[in-house]
Amino acid sequence: MLETVPTIKKLRAYAERIRVAELEKCMSKMGDDINKKTTRAVDDLSRGIVNRFLHGPMQHLRCDGSDSRTLSETLENMHALNRMYGLEKDILEEKLKAMAEQQQK
Repeated sequence: MLETVPTIKKLRAYAERIRVAELEKCMSKMGDDINKKTTRAVDDLSRGIVNRFLHGPMQHLRCDGSDSRTLSETLENMHALNRMYGLEKDILEEKLKAMAEQQQK
């Protein structure tokens, strides 16, 4: 469903920003003598946690007709996630930026 794609992208980007910030804090606490294997393990751990947390919301933003969720329920989920995580502001800013770019052409 194309209408939910911007929300999916914004939610994933929001989670990724948090993940990277927390990863950087963790790595700075661990010091400079951390080896690549440990660095990779901590990075993989943080990615895994984010992916597990996002799995449910992402499933509820996808509506391909193969499940019992209706289009209206999917849209309700999208609007709820936008409100809960403040994603509407980012989506609005993205739309305004695209409109401005088109006006310049």
